[in-house]
Amino acid sequence: MSHFNLNALTAPMNTKEGLTHAVLQSVLNHSESTANDRARMDSAERGGCWSDEFVHGVGSRDWTLKREKLTEQTAGRAKRFYEEALAWLVNENHVKTVTVNVVKLSATKLGRTVILTLNDGSKIEVKP
Repeated sequence: MSHFNLNALTAPMNTKEGLTHAVLQSVLNHSESTANDRARMDSAERGGCWSDEFVHGVGSRDWTLKREKLTEQTAGRAKRFYEEALAWLVNENHVKTVTVNVVKLSATKLGRTVILTLNDGSKIEVKP
């Protein structure tokens, strides 16, 4: 599946295409790591994205998990990082709720699914 769709850049936030684009931008862009992340990674890598200068709060710290063993704690962090990255959708009343499901696909891979409950009660599922 290709995540690139030029029309999504201008799609209204109240459409499936616009919300899907917002989810993908929020979880696939890197947000800046915290001091705790850098200590856990044993690295000084700060991360972040070039767009931070223009759009604050869009991005996930999920990238900081790239070298971690897949434990329940790692899956919990992945879920929390996605929830933090998508909280703005609820805070700005674009959706009613965001539900993140994280499953262990293999010994080295986690799968993530985002379910948006829209203000009208309908749902959209996004698999980044």
